[in-house]
Amino acid sequence: MKYIIHSIVTLLLISCNSTSKKDNSTYFGGEIVNPKDSFVVLLKDDKIIDTLQLDKQNRFIANYNNLNEGLYTFKHGIEFQYIYIEPKDSILIRLNSWDFDESIVFSGDGGSKNEFLINLFLQNEKEERAMYPYFSLNETEFSAKIDSLLLERKQIYNEFSSAEDNVSVGFKKLTKSAINFPLYRLKEIYPYYHQKALNLDKFPEVNEDFYNYRKEINYNEEDLISFYPYQNYVVSYLYNLSYQLKEKDSTKSNLTINILNAINDNIQLDEFKNTLLKRIVVNDFLKSESSCTIHEPTLKLFLEKCTNEEYKTQIKNLVSDSKAVENNKALINFDITSSDNKTVDINNLIKDKNTVIYFWSTEFMSTEYLVNRIKFLKSNYPNILFIGINMQTSFKEIKTEPHLKKLDIHQQYKLPKNSAAYSFLTSNYPRVIIIGDDGNVKNGFTYLDSKKLNSELTKLELN
Repeated sequence: MKYIIHSIVTLLLISCNSTSKKDNSTYFGGEIVNPKDSFVVLLKDDKIIDTLQLDKQNRFIANYNNLNEGLYTFKHGIEFQYIYIEPKDSILIRLNSWDFDESIVFSGDGGSKNEFLINLFLQNEKEERAMYPYFSLNETEFSAKIDSLLLERKQIYNEFSSAEDNVSVGFKKLTKSAINFPLYRLKEIYPYYHQKALNLDKFPEVNEDFYNYRKEINYNEEDLISFYPYQNYVVSYLYNLSYQLKEKDSTKSNLTINILNAINDNIQLDEFKNTLLKRIVVNDFLKSESSCTIHEPTLKLFLEKCTNEEYKTQIKNLVSDSKAVENNKALINFDITSSDNKTVDINNLIKDKNTVIYFWSTEFMSTEYLVNRIKFLKSNYPNILFIGINMQTSFKEIKTEPHLKKLDIHQQYKLPKNSAAYSFLTSNYPRVIIIGDDGNVKNGFTYLDSKKLNSELTKLELN
């Protein structure tokens, strides 16, 4: 085991087990090491079921009499993970928030099935990264590789289920989804990555037998719409259809328009449809050729097809934010607060310097990625000033969190309540603003992992 469960947690587990036999209650509790908040949130289909407060020992426990069997999520800070709950379960977790997924340990009645799931998720991530060199294979060889991985995972599941009593139908269905959909997704993206791997001129045609698994798939599976392996598969399937349409019909050259229409045509569940429509529009926004923007036909189609007013407002705010900081004009002045609680105005801080201002939030990126990315950029562009403005995290956490404390605290700031910067942060989405030493904006909205960022910064240094 990665961690030894504390004696008090064990006592809680014994209490849960003995009590659950008497009253049929379902228990969920545990311990958070290095907590980032004072509570844990339990959700079902992205809707809050309960908010569980941590005690002085950073532990929590609750019992429920009316939880239905199914897939839930628990969230602490900005991290979340899935948990499968059945009536009479008494599930305890222990995790370190600084290494959320890798550190989770489950115990108690219902713990073993969740331990199996988390290990399966981690294995999926590892194997997906390892699969990319195989996209150069022909479709028969690639399909054989996927079939081999499917067989391995099914054998692992069979070993697990043979050692478990009373594996429910619902858990079998979820496990099958967790095994199949990540691998099916690789087959959906195969044509795109095969074309890139071999530098082909045309999008490759693939025999329909390659996609035989599609015959068994329901693209409107209500129980799975909040399950990312399923959601990611559906998106990849729709992208594949849209690429093929673009290739076959010269009037369908806009990939984003194609996929928005494909979502509308193939997805009947309103909640799922709206989620996918928003996801695609945000992706389109971030992949714009220069400064991030949404083309009018795309925005118009999204607003026509989406029935979620909150999502519409979010996208409108994103568009408004992107227009609020104009290229080739002076950056509007705004106040920022340093780690020693001094108010500074941004234009004085960056005067006569080529500057990257990155507004960041751990809601949208891991702390490890953020720190590594900034370290890489600062190393490669030593003549550019990098100013971080965090939109969420406290200075205390920056100084103590294992990854964040590697940031230069003297180049980290927060926004005071009356800062003018809030006028272009209405969507709460992180952004990067590039400013030349003449004080003019070179790019008003890009992002840290943009593929175009390096070339833009090289150009900035050379000018």
